[in-house]
Amino acid sequence: LLPQVEGIHRYLNQATWYSLILAEIMTVVGAFIALPFALTTEKLSSAEIVTIFLVAIVNKADWMHVARKSLSLHWGDQQWRTRLEYWVNPLLASIAMWLVNPYVGLVVAVLLYLAVIVYYRDLAVNWRIAVKAEQDRMYSVYRFFNLFTDVPSVQGNTKRRKWADGLIRWLSKDGQPWSYLYARAFVRSTEVSGIVSRLTLLGMVIVFLLPAGWLSTLVVVLFIYLIATQLMPLYDQYESNVFTHIYPIPASQQQADFKQLLAKVTALEALLIALASIGWQLNVGQMVINLIIAAVEVVLLSRFYFNVRVKKLMK
Repeated sequence: LLPQVEGIHRYLNQATWYSLILAEIMTVVGAFIALPFALTTEKLSSAEIVTIFLVAIVNKADWMHVARKSLSLHWGDQQWRTRLEYWVNPLLASIAMWLVNPYVGLVVAVLLYLAVIVYYRDLAVNWRIAVKAEQDRMYSVYRFFNLFTDVPSVQGNTKRRKWADGLIRWLSKDGQPWSYLYARAFVRSTEVSGIVSRLTLLGMVIVFLLPAGWLSTLVVVLFIYLIATQLMPLYDQYESNVFTHIYPIPASQQQADFKQLLAKVTALEALLIALASIGWQLNVGQMVINLIIAAVEVVLLSRFYFNVRVKKLMK
């Protein structure tokens, strides 16, 4: 990569302008959305509103130059300084803008931006830091997607959960090895149990805030289905383990034990989401309707949908 230093400077200049323009558009849109809230408590003239937009634009340009500086040979190792400048510079400009007036805030933002440009001029790329920054960025993206689905690049850690002993006893049955294995796999797997719990919390928040009854019911049905689909990969988790194939237990018992786990987990999550659908308006009637529909969906998923998926898995 070292022979490409000159070429990367041209690329970074183009990428900086592209990112800056895109960031400025997003900043302007965000400021435009937030402006009505400010107008409820502040009386602003047209010139002051334009100045507020300019402060937001200059702050974003300051942020972009600091980000470019954080990848340089001379300044790349001072990450604590970079993180401080990310927040202190816009904060100072915002404080001056709201506590004094927007014109003073614009002056402070411009002075800070000029100081950053003049002081941070040696921006030769530190390849190790740049590669590490890109890896961290992609990992943060993968972690976000891992909140909702299994991402192979993000591996979870298995740890002891004493509080889950009661949950395992509830999910499993004595004398049924597959029931015990599936219950342990669900609780110990940070991918499956984490995704199910996060989907449940997200579904509860969404249905609680939704005002429309029919839309609330649709979201309840959708999230219960998503939770059931996330549980399905557990069924063949032990297929590669040779010892599970020498158990003197018929395949029908394995299917029955997993169906029991699927029914219990989806029933619990459906109950929580349906109860949350009472909403901030306390619509008890809508909650009862969602409870009935959720119960019907759990039965359909655990008895019919599971059989269809198992047939596909066994092919």
